[in-house]
Amino acid sequence: MANGYEIAAKEVIPAVRALIAKELKEKYGMKEVDIAQRLSVAQAAVSKYLAGRYSAKVKALRDRIDMKYIDAYISKIAEGKENYANMCICTVCKHLNDFGCKFSSV
Repeated sequence: MANGYEIAAKEVIPAVRALIAKELKEKYGMKEVDIAQRLSVAQAAVSKYLAGRYSAKVKALRDRIDMKYIDAYISKIAEGKENYANMCICTVCKHLNDFGCKFSSV
């Protein structure tokens, strides 16, 4: 059985990144390379996120969390504020999971 960290790594983090990437592309017209920089991932990862590879996980995420938790972070990410992508991931993960993540205070 997967522990909380494995679930976060395999389920939550990709879903949050895919959601952020989609919002940055659609609402802010950002290019993949710029999204990749903001998320600290490769452009190829952003391409997968935008192609819908994680769409089921994104839908599950949208069903479980109020988007107001994410929208404020996305606007800051679009502005180029550093670490907001990671803070968004931590906030969502903390909201969804109760496994005492030692990184949730970031």
